[in-house]
Amino acid sequence: MKRFEYRVEQMPFQERPDQHITELVERLTELGKQGWRPVTVDLTHHPSYSPAAQPGVPVPVLLEREVEA
Repeated sequence: MKRFEYRVEQMPFQERPDQHITELVERLTELGKQGWRPVTVDLTHHPSYSPAAQPGVPVPVLLEREVEA
């Protein structure tokens, strides 16, 4: 039976989307090298999705990786 561990990573959110995407991809690539993969990304606080959102608020990403049984 496969077993997994989970963590929530707070990804930085920049005001300029091009900066945010580049930074997000770089961080996810680093985590991927450690075996982590994104499961969900919470865009609730992203200015495009929420009128109450604030630029600079990190975007939470749920990550998982398989562990030895």
